[in-house]
Amino acid sequence: MKNYQLTIIGGGPGGYSAAFRAAELGKKVAIIDDNNLGGVCLNWGCIPTKALLKNAEVVELINNASEYGIELKSSKINFEKVIEKTIKARQRLSKGLHFQIRKHGIDFYPGYATFEEKNKISVDDIKISSEKFIIATGSKPKRLKNLEKSENVIYAKDIFSLKHLPKSLSIIGAGAIGIEYAYFFNAFGVEVSLVEAKSNILPNEDKEVSKWIEKVFKRKKIKIQTGTIAEKTDSETTLISIGVEGNTKGIGLRKLGMDIDESNHIIVDKNYRTNIDNIYAVGDVIGPPWLAHVSTVEGIFVADYVADKKPKSINYNCVPACTYSKPEIASIGLKEEQLVEKKINYKTAKSFFNSNGKAVATSSTDGFIKILVSDDNFILGAHIVGSNATEMISEFSLAMSNKLKIDNILDSIHPHPTFSEAIFETLLQLK
Repeated sequence: MKNYQLTIIGGGPGGYSAAFRAAELGKKVAIIDDNNLGGVCLNWGCIPTKALLKNAEVVELINNASEYGIELKSSKINFEKVIEKTIKARQRLSKGLHFQIRKHGIDFYPGYATFEEKNKISVDDIKISSEKFIIATGSKPKRLKNLEKSENVIYAKDIFSLKHLPKSLSIIGAGAIGIEYAYFFNAFGVEVSLVEAKSNILPNEDKEVSKWIEKVFKRKKIKIQTGTIAEKTDSETTLISIGVEGNTKGIGLRKLGMDIDESNHIIVDKNYRTNIDNIYAVGDVIGPPWLAHVSTVEGIFVADYVADKKPKSINYNCVPACTYSKPEIASIGLKEEQLVEKKINYKTAKSFFNSNGKAVATSSTDGFIKILVSDDNFILGAHIVGSNATEMISEFSLAMSNKLKIDNILDSIHPHPTFSEAIFETLLQLK
């Protein structure tokens, strides 16, 4: 039997980050995964979708080349090559993870783990004993059974198996995944319809952001239905993206008596310990916000915690959320409607990218920045729609995580011309 101080089940961002940190702290570490290290994020989500979205951006540039003084007679889309490019990106990064695993002296077991006792698991015929475990098995898409009877129904992972572009596509669910794929397929000339059960698309975003993106998508001829429960579609293909549930089945957790909620998410305490005293859980498997960067910091937290490093608690009010459509969307902290609902006093600073020099120079003027600030000049929330929004949001993450006031940002010189100087210029309204 193999013996370890810490064994991690799941090789996504939460799992491999915990493994690297624990190994750096001198722990004897093992990690188990199905050989596709990187989890959903690297293999089917964050990374390959960004490769797809870059292709969509290139298509849009080609279609609008004449605006830049470049006349093109024709272009042809090779969809198989589009998919091939995403596969190469994820393969390259997965190889890098395998290299880092070896470099850190971590033992890797390809396969699926099952608990036999709280200190013992089996991976195929291999028996492993460990003082502590971290479960980082991620999540899987929620199913929509009333539509699954049709052969044309797919989930996000299935997109990478498509051999050709559909003529029409209905997307059920207009959260970040639905929005990104709506942009992608629309850019490639597919007739796209978005169906969302809630009253607006991007229901987790500030309503002003949602309304802006809805106007942008309607200009792109994307059909949008909100407040609608999908019963059937007339499209050639239907993509379901209505959320996720925890990957907790088939691991032997219920046999151990582990507490799991109705959405198959593992219940943990403030230190990510389950009700089994030597087993912890991090990432999507414990529930929202279902973000890779959150999984990463949770994994590092637990690695530090089990090594008695007394890590600082994670502030979930300072977690940035990003959607990589065009324009991009990024947000952090509270939405304006939440401040109103909670009767919190606030000031608003807002500007549009059509007055930003870099945006005008690069023909990327679509969007705005809205910053919500307390009476004592702390940032309560920030919401960006526009080019490079997903890069700009980190400045707010830094400020909010370190309890900086807007004066601290205004004391920092921002380079010109940049998109990020719009943050500086917007906050000047409140000085």
